[in-house]
Amino acid sequence: MHTIIHTWRGFVATASAAALALILATTGLTSNAAGGSIPSPTLPQVPSAAAAAQWLTGQMTSGGYISGSVSETVSTLLALAAANVNLPLAQTGLAYVEQNAASYIEVDGADGPGQLSLLILLAHALGADPTNFGGTNLVTRLLATKQTSGPNAGLFGTDTQLTDQYVGTYDQGLALAALKAAGMTAPAATVSWLQQAQCPNGGWSLPDPTLNACNGDPAQGDGPDTNSSALALQGLAAQGGLTPTIEASALSFLRTGQNSDGGWAYDPNAPDNQQTSDPDSTSEVIQGLLALGLSPDSAQFTVGGNTPTSLLLTFKVTTAPDTGAFSSPFATPNTGNLYATFQAVPALMGLSFPFGPSGSSYWLAGSNGGVYAFGGAPFYGSLGGQTLNKPIVGIAPTINGGGYWLTAADGGVFGFGNAAYLGSMGGKPLNKPVVGIAAGAEGGGYWLVASDGGVFNYGNAGFFGSRGGQSLNAPIVGIAPTPDGGGYWMVASDGGVFNYGDAGFFGSMGGKPLNAPIVGITPTPDGGGYWLVASDGGIFAFGDAGYHGSTGGKPLNAPIAGMGSTPDGGGYWFVASDGGVFTFGDAIFSGSATPYGVRNIVGLAPNAS
Repeated sequence: MHTIIHTWRGFVATASAAALALILATTGLTSNAAGGSIPSPTLPQVPSAAAAAQWLTGQMTSGGYISGSVSETVSTLLALAAANVNLPLAQTGLAYVEQNAASYIEVDGADGPGQLSLLILLAHALGADPTNFGGTNLVTRLLATKQTSGPNAGLFGTDTQLTDQYVGTYDQGLALAALKAAGMTAPAATVSWLQQAQCPNGGWSLPDPTLNACNGDPAQGDGPDTNSSALALQGLAAQGGLTPTIEASALSFLRTGQNSDGGWAYDPNAPDNQQTSDPDSTSEVIQGLLALGLSPDSAQFTVGGNTPTSLLLTFKVTTAPDTGAFSSPFATPNTGNLYATFQAVPALMGLSFPFGPSGSSYWLAGSNGGVYAFGGAPFYGSLGGQTLNKPIVGIAPTINGGGYWLTAADGGVFGFGNAAYLGSMGGKPLNKPVVGIAAGAEGGGYWLVASDGGVFNYGNAGFFGSRGGQSLNAPIVGIAPTPDGGGYWMVASDGGVFNYGDAGFFGSMGGKPLNAPIVGITPTPDGGGYWLVASDGGIFAFGDAGYHGSTGGKPLNAPIAGMGSTPDGGGYWFVASDGGVFTFGDAIFSGSATPYGVRNIVGLAPNAS
């Protein structure tokens, strides 16, 4: 029997957690005290993540670090970056980490790939350059840890580090994600090493199947574990190394090992190995599921009415002095635990490694099918230069930023990256042209909307109603989904809003004077409100949507064509038809398409990854 370190490895020095793609989850139902049913909580849980991150800042010195631990500081700074909380303090902490990186990186007499990977991910999350981090090139040093020959060719780390469990499946996944953050395709051998380390039951053991046999007894801490499996999935997903077989087998392992309360423990649950769910492992598995483009709160992960998110939130501390933090079942109850808290924050935000500076990444789409990527948003392809039957009118991303769909006025749909083609209205008769597209909660479906309010649903996107065949005062110009995919809003050019399914009505501009027509609608992350934007850049906020500024009343070179919000809802972008981008709140300007001389931009899609 080997020794397993049960410290919920989280973002710690020897291995780190991942976190996930702005997600829109499927709502489940749970009973309340009155015997009715209330919606189960779904990701993202922005207020809870922000409160937890705020608690973390209280554990830090004014110098931006956790006293006495570079490792805990790195993990805490990642959480602050994920929640977009106190970024000035995070930048101060980043400088501290740069100054103390040398001692942190060395493990067992050599560079530690897990440590290097975490620093790369941290630099990326806070907008720093990982190739010049305190004077060192983290990426070069990570690649230099790769074994080039022998039975462990492709492994990041030495054989000594492997035997001592400082490297292995967990850190290999972390390294693949870090290279993605650095904009690199990982060497094929490193991806292959992790693929081949998968056990027959779909999980990954730590540090590898040779030193920890796949058929080991989990009751003795042996065999595959949930944490290593979750990180392996994230790394392989980041590098395009998930085959259908690997993915299906891994999903079976995680579903089989889920506890009856909806969460996960480090070791998978089994009839002869009853486990206690912990927030660290549950967060990591949530992140692994999101890397697969799945909603952790969907029916397939709901056990007896319990979901992973609802279980995770049970660890939230609700009494002073640790209000907002997350507790651990292995420590003092209802008391803030540093590891549980910094692990939970990115998961609650619906982010996965690698995640960049919040609100910095987006795509623009042109009517000719051209796509322009900014702020590190990956370019997956476009229709630019190709002959189209009708112009493109909209763009919608998949939930984990792994692809996007374009739709044309004739209802044709074009998928790029992991955006699967699930059907279209192309070549079919339409009463009115299609004007927009919205993605379903799990990235497995989408809706098209026509200017008469007709709705066409594909994949797992449900039909909840339409305005087709009904009178309208003005044509429909856009559609937006609710966070759980259980409904949608449509907006007309006069500002009228129509809600279907579980989409709430929070107000509209219908019947009110407008200086310019409405061109789009964007929901808040929790679905408790929405913004309408007009072609002059006037903004109208309803529900819990905050007003962060507008271009209304200001001269524009071209009309506004669309908008998108940041992951935390603390800001938004406008895009004009000439490709100009305007930022408000915490939205970061990462570039525009105006240098390309375009005059045909039709939409902006934020990248959640």
